[in-house]
Amino acid sequence: MFGILVGILATHWAGNLWNGGGKLAIAQAAAAVPVVVQASDSPEDTFICTPSYIGAFSTRVHVLCTLPAPGGIYYFAAPTSDSKNAARVLSILLTAKSLGKTLQIYFNPSGDGSAFGCQMNDCRPITAIEMTN
Repeated sequence: MFGILVGILATHWAGNLWNGGGKLAIAQAAAAVPVVVQASDSPEDTFICTPSYIGAFSTRVHVLCTLPAPGGIYYFAAPTSDSKNAARVLSILLTAKSLGKTLQIYFNPSGDGSAFGCQMNDCRPITAIEMTN
């Protein structure tokens, strides 16, 4: 009986903290969530990129990967015309580079970013991006 009572009380009070003011407050832990930025398009392909360097230009932000994706694609870019998305992408790129992490980049293999300086011969627009490892 004592075990049941302790179990019920432990279940009831789990996640609550004494706040020092005579009241209990709910405490919630932050869940580990992967960092992802995704555009409205559905990703068609992915590539694990070790960032070599990051660039920020008036028309785009981009990353140069140490090894190419299939088709000789070394660069992945996001247009600055969507400044909020470009800022999120740049934040993930810089964080991954500074922490020595890799990136999982989602892209359309036939995507065309030439309007913002992402050349068809070696660059693809970023559809979504995750920092990995």
